Amino acid sequence: DVARVLWPNGVVNAEFQMKSDQQVLAQQRLKGSCPFLFAWNGKEMRFVKDTAPWGSAIGLRIDALGPARIAATQEWFKIPRNDLVARDGVYDLRITGELWETYYYDWLELMTVDHPAGTEVFTDERFVVPPVKLAITETEVPHPIARAVDDRGNDVTQILRSLDGKYLDTFGRGQYQGVTRDHYVEIDLGNDVSTSDPLYLIARGWLHPSDSTVNVALSQGHKRSKPLSLELPNGHGGWRVVRPDLGFPAGRNKICLIDLTGLFRPRTPKKVRLRTNLEIYWDQVEWARGVPNAAVKITRIEPSTANLHYRGYSTIHQANASSPEIPNYNHLMATTQIWPDLEGYYTHYGDVRPLLHKIDDRYVIMNAGDEIALHFPQPSPPPQRWVRDYVIAGDGWIKDGDYNSTDSATVRPLPYHARTEYDTPPAPLQDEWAYRHHSQDWLTWQTRYVTPDRFRSALSDAVKAGEAPTRQ
Repeated sequence: DVARVLWPNGVVNAEFQMKSDQQVLAQQRLKGSCPFLFAWNGKEMRFVKDTAPWGSAIGLRIDALGPARIAATQEWFKIPRNDLVARDGVYDLRITGELWETYYYDWLELMTVDHPAGTEVFTDERFVVPPVKLAITETEVPHPIARAVDDRGNDVTQILRSLDGKYLDTFGRGQYQGVTRDHYVEIDLGNDVSTSDPLYLIARGWLHPSDSTVNVALSQGHKRSKPLSLELPNGHGGWRVVRPDLGFPAGRNKICLIDLTGLFRPRTPKKVRLRTNLEIYWDQVEWARGVPNAAVKITRIEPSTANLHYRGYSTIHQANASSPEIPNYNHLMATTQIWPDLEGYYTHYGDVRPLLHKIDDRYVIMNAGDEIALHFPQPSPPPQRWVRDYVIAGDGWIKDGDYNSTDSATVRPLPYHARTEYDTPPAPLQDEWAYRHHSQDWLTWQTRYVTPDRFRSALSDAVKAGEAPTRQ
């Protein structure tokens, strides 16, 4: 009647009414990345981008030697003005866990960023070590690039001119997810670039990430991932590296804000190259002059409600192989678990505002399938001839279930800010730092114990109960 397959990458397939000798195709989808952020845009709840925590991954293996060090736990991401509209005096945001991951949310905040019409604001949404500066950068209205050429000489200007969901993808696929051949895009900014003003390259796109298993496999061979680097003409027909490690976009629909100030000289070509061997798909590249000391009003807002509850899993749509997987909030794919749960204590369902009020190592522990529904009170409108954008700020950690991630089967070890390395086995709960310093939380908040047993026995439990297996 049904064959249920758990593949080594954590994805489960359920195939119904199969015939003899029938081939089964494994699903090729991401199992880890970060939480999803949805916002009410005046018509519907719609996906905006991946959100924090993204870079603070506990146990993520970068090679065969051990897990990565946590460089930062706080991240800021821009929400464009058209993606968030107040209703009934509040901004309605949802954060969902839909991948094979556990999240530890210590703090969440929304900022309204009011600025004069004719200017723009950006956050730098790259993952890089050392981490990007947590800042809001104001610029003039960005300018289109004059021309763009890929590393094989193809004119790709029209692909990168507009933010339209058509991504630059001329580099092909490699042996491993997220890593391909060395490639670059050469960008001519044009002749209107000033060499004395603050100057930024604004590159929007997404990253198809690797994972612990891929990183361990890469380290056992001769291939290495290469983050973005910035190159300039060397004046002799070649190119020189001026920014060797620019990291990469932190997931889907992200902004890379690259500082070009002081790099160009008068009467020299205003050209740059972005080089990498990662699967980075650019949607739009622009440039803009910075506006230092500009008029901008930032209002920081705490949530008026923060409700943690179980929701399930959104239907995923991918337009083509060059496009990211985009979840549809309004259609659920499943309401039962689709991943083997990381075992341990999670936060009980209900109001969790006290855990999100400040950065204090007391946090919401959120499982796959969970959602935090957030309402933020709308402040007074911006002045006339001003516009409003938004920034979501979050602090916390993430842990995935990849079999090669360190201690990936459990919620422990419990993170805290003074600890940056997670390379030793978890201690018993009573010996964990977070428990010893906030033990009362495991009586009042962290009371929901989750195991993967229900996921693993879903089919046999249905048969024992005499129920027909479902496709969820």
